[in-house]
Amino acid sequence: MRLLTYQILTTLALPFVAYKGYKRCKKHALQHAQQPTLPAIVDCFKARFGLSRQPLQTDGIWIHAVSVGETRSIFPLLSRLKLDYPSLPLTLTSGSTQGAMQALQFAPVPIQHQMIPYDYPFAINRFLSQIKPKLVIMVETEVWPNLYQACSKRGIPIVLINARLKAQSFYAYQKWGGTMLANALNQTQWIGAQFKVDADYFKALGAHSSKVKTLGNLKFDLALPKELENQAQHWRSQQTEPERFIWVAASTHKSTDGQVIDEELMMLQAHQQLLTQHPNALLILVPRHADRFNDVAQMLEQSSLNWARRSTQQTVNANTQVYLADTIGELMLWFAIGDVAFVGGSLVPFGGHNILEPAALKKPVLSGPHYANLQALFEGLLQQNAVQIVHNTNDLARTLTTLAQDPHQRQQLGQQAYQAFSQQSGVLDKVMQHLSPLLLNTLPNTPSKNVPQN
Repeated sequence: MRLLTYQILTTLALPFVAYKGYKRCKKHALQHAQQPTLPAIVDCFKARFGLSRQPLQTDGIWIHAVSVGETRSIFPLLSRLKLDYPSLPLTLTSGSTQGAMQALQFAPVPIQHQMIPYDYPFAINRFLSQIKPKLVIMVETEVWPNLYQACSKRGIPIVLINARLKAQSFYAYQKWGGTMLANALNQTQWIGAQFKVDADYFKALGAHSSKVKTLGNLKFDLALPKELENQAQHWRSQQTEPERFIWVAASTHKSTDGQVIDEELMMLQAHQQLLTQHPNALLILVPRHADRFNDVAQMLEQSSLNWARRSTQQTVNANTQVYLADTIGELMLWFAIGDVAFVGGSLVPFGGHNILEPAALKKPVLSGPHYANLQALFEGLLQQNAVQIVHNTNDLARTLTTLAQDPHQRQQLGQQAYQAFSQQSGVLDKVMQHLSPLLLNTLPNTPSKNVPQN
């Protein structure tokens, strides 16, 4: 495909794109009205067309992370950028309202935030004229041809960090991307791939070999809050019996592709089997998307289980069997509290989610077999027995039952997960070393740093 063809097709799709964006922003506005503690997204819909009432600072760094996982992964990068370049304003854009809430609530340093404009020249150029960035950093799979071309024309350096491609996306890009995609990739200063397979994919799509570097996955440089362990211990001591077996089912999804039941219902079925052997076990259930919290609450209401809800400040007692963690930004706390972590989006064919957070906390990590979105990451950890794959509800229940009665095995599996995690840290330093030459040209009196060539 050529860029002109892409521009014609996306122009024809504008009404559909605008309608979907409007619905998502309206849904968030309704959520905010019902839960005022959620952050408001200023000009959520208008910003998608480069229109914003915010007086944004200029001449800084623009970082784009599309959704929740990508946003969380760059928090250490935001902290490092602010530490090394304190005079540069940081503008963070999001491609989803879920990612926006993560950014607005939990960014570790001051940022200015906006929803990213759609990839139309008029919207992109309007936003670029508003913030005049010195550097643009795109995260993971965000290749926007019009945006990349606009930056190239304006002489704004753009990089793609933590870059990855699912096999399915690679084949689609290979089929339809053509010269347009190759040109966009080569308009970057460099592409920092997560794994060798990702680097090979980008090269196969036309990126010059000299631009592609295998730097690793930023998620391995997860920064754990200092107070996290104390918070977890306090919660356990206040809410329930200290020795009680607690497992966390995180980032669970609605059924997809004809799946009969939602993943949350699978968790409840597995937990009911676990309770027959360990009647005081507790499940902390953390749905992936905030707009499903009420649906999952109704599911629990219809079950025979005794449950409590985080958002209404209900406490856990000896009779509580399930705790619905229906809040934003507390996932690490739940992982720290739990004895075992199941990471969802994997017993339904979604493609899996980040398993590194529980691994960093030395917890045994369970996942379903559907992890295609993170294939390279999972394969590396599977080789080190750092994640256990369960194939269905019964398999999950059996594994939980075994781990509930064997603290030594839990400790061993948690240690294996942590060792696999810690062996691949240091990615942030590599990314910063490659970013520094692009920022040295914009900052006076900035100390020079050693910059690797590969």
